[in-house]
Amino acid sequence: MNKGHEQPQTHGDSQSLVEMSLLLKELIKTVHASKQDALWTASDVANFLQVSEDSVVKNYFYIPGFPKGFRLPSKKRLGSRRWYAKDIKGWCARQESL
Repeated sequence: MNKGHEQPQTHGDSQSLVEMSLLLKELIKTVHASKQDALWTASDVANFLQVSEDSVVKNYFYIPGFPKGFRLPSKKRLGSRRWYAKDIKGWCARQESL
């Protein structure tokens, strides 16, 4: 073998690169889809909107059309509120058209 010199690519190597590229694209799609299904806390929503958590809870929550999210069940009472990331991102996208 020529140390320090690259070996010319063979057909098998380029085929492997194509297959790896396709697998990587599928993995990226899967990760993106799972992020869309992620549950966000008020803090996560605030970070995304670049506002305070208090703004999310006291202001944005009451804006007509803002996703209401849902509360997780809790032993004692209603649990903390959660939103789906895709709902918050969709709401933001609709605001761009106003």
